[in-house]
Amino acid sequence: MQLKILTYNIHKGFNWRNSQVTIKKIKKAIEQTEVDLVFLQEIVGENKVLSKENEDWIDAQHEYLADSLWHDYAYAKNAVYDHRHHGNAILSRYPIKSWDQFDISTNKREQRGILACDIETPKGILHAFCVHLDLFHKGRTIQYKRINDFISKRCAPGDPKILAGDFNDWNQAASTFLKSFNEASKTLHGKYQNTFPARYPLLKLDRIYVDGVHPIQVETLKGHKWRNLSDHSPIYMIGEANWR
Repeated sequence: MQLKILTYNIHKGFNWRNSQVTIKKIKKAIEQTEVDLVFLQEIVGENKVLSKENEDWIDAQHEYLADSLWHDYAYAKNAVYDHRHHGNAILSRYPIKSWDQFDISTNKREQRGILACDIETPKGILHAFCVHLDLFHKGRTIQYKRINDFISKRCAPGDPKILAGDFNDWNQAASTFLKSFNEASKTLHGKYQNTFPARYPLLKLDRIYVDGVHPIQVETLKGHKWRNLSDHSPIYMIGEANWR
């Protein structure tokens, strides 16, 4: 079964300079990709201050982006403050049978979690995981172990899995720790995708890891349409999912 995937850190719906609310432009751009699944990081559930101060502001960004194209969605809070919260979201064309959030935070300054969805496709259950990891290697090392443990306990053998998001993996060490997964771009092109900063992508921070899904096409979406929407560029993938 062929699947089209997008992973995107939307920077809370601001451009890379935090000078413009871009969520309406982001909605239009991701709709044009016509993907089946969207993995989103730094998506805002609520900001009571900005909703009063900025007429362009939109709360519940996951609901706004899903609209009529992605019939199901899940949002999980990572960072929670007095008047605002943001986290990860997954939008899906197929029914989300169940979802949950697992806390993988390693310090008080970085509130992190893994959003897990069991998606009911016409061929079988697809396990989808959306993450946004720590800035420092020590914390990510702990998080990779927690992710491995969580996924191994949750998933039935043979079900295809997709793990996508912003890994903040400056030294590209994830492949050492994520034992059952292969990074889609690395598998197809022999290298990771450059996604940050969006205007001149140099760093390989965003990834799509797959298990039971064969990548057919992987690319960073860039150019004028994308470079002013967020501080990250999104990754687009077409893959063939196989149920054993």
